[in-house]
Amino acid sequence: MDGGRRLITREPGAARRTDLLELFFDLAVIATLTLTSEKMATEQSWTGIAQALLTLSTLWAVWVTTTSFTDLYSPQARPVQLVILGIMFGGMLMSAALPTAFDNHGLVFGATWAGINWGRALVVIPSLRGRPEQQRPKRVLLWTTVSGTLWIIGGLVPSPDTRLVVWLAALTVDYLGFGLRFPIPGRPPLPRYDVVPEHLAERYQQIYVLTLGELILVTVLTLSGMPFSAGGITAFATAFVAAVLLWWSYARGTGARLSAAIERSPHRERLVQTNPYVHWLMVVGVVGVATGFMRIIEHPTERPDDTLTALILGGVALFLVGRAALDHEVLGRIPLSHVLGVLAAAALAPAAPYLSNLVLGFGTTVVLLGVAAVEFVRRQPSDGPAAWDGRSPPHHPEDRP
Repeated sequence: MDGGRRLITREPGAARRTDLLELFFDLAVIATLTLTSEKMATEQSWTGIAQALLTLSTLWAVWVTTTSFTDLYSPQARPVQLVILGIMFGGMLMSAALPTAFDNHGLVFGATWAGINWGRALVVIPSLRGRPEQQRPKRVLLWTTVSGTLWIIGGLVPSPDTRLVVWLAALTVDYLGFGLRFPIPGRPPLPRYDVVPEHLAERYQQIYVLTLGELILVTVLTLSGMPFSAGGITAFATAFVAAVLLWWSYARGTGARLSAAIERSPHRERLVQTNPYVHWLMVVGVVGVATGFMRIIEHPTERPDDTLTALILGGVALFLVGRAALDHEVLGRIPLSHVLGVLAAAALAPAAPYLSNLVLGFGTTVVLLGVAAVEFVRRQPSDGPAAWDGRSPPHHPEDRP
């Protein structure tokens, strides 16, 4: 039994960096992000946008649960490797079904996600036979039996609107189960596992940068598929500046402190539980911005419709809310610059119908630039990753009263 535990769980002193198999797994996420942007770019209805967000959130759950899985179990173990590869294939199949998940491929999408959850648990449970750690996958299997049944039922429902409602209920069960650590009435809470801060932080940093790569990819593909024009190139350049600002805000801000913050935090478990939701806000925000710029590059002189306005301004707002939430979790404060950025994005919305797509994209980038400028100025006296050695508590000028 001890051999079984050593076979799949991370051992003290084992490698803490991201495994190459995990980076290989991340390649499947590129298809998810790109197909989501393309689906939202062609949608003109709010229902279609909601469908795209639900499928993206589901595939985000695939990535999050796999990241938690590899934080707990060693990717060097043979059963764990097989599980990761199986999940990768399932995620790719779900991505392929994403554009028509609310049409004729609903059962493929829903049943695959249910199968991922059930298969992962059924592989791990026998490997932990006789160990207290076996309670975790058992709890997961119980919760995912409920959600997986809803996913399959939703895939069988012919009505897209009804499918959306059923799948939203299923996704809620998945998110609640993960966030609450799969509670069972009348049973003690699951024991908290020993988090690997460096590994967990790296994984979230990598997925965020990968999401920014999707923004770059879709804008390049959009521009390459149309005749070059001054308006299209200007929109493309504006999108590039926005991507740089979205990278800078994370890489030169709290995102760079994530590993040490988890390591030193007195509420480490809370950081582990909130990180998926905080990064979900940022990832969805970046995807919204990417989708908005796809439309802007294609039609820079047209006036934006309601969905384009919501995608690009809402995307910026979601990113800033996520960044502010990350600051709150890591540093214990909400930066005023991000609050003002959200208000500025909201203030642009009423004027959007009177602007061109290109001007709206430019205004969105100016909002991000303003937030970055405030962060840069406030950070100058003593802050920055180089000014913090990781041994003392993280310090930031904005932490001062």
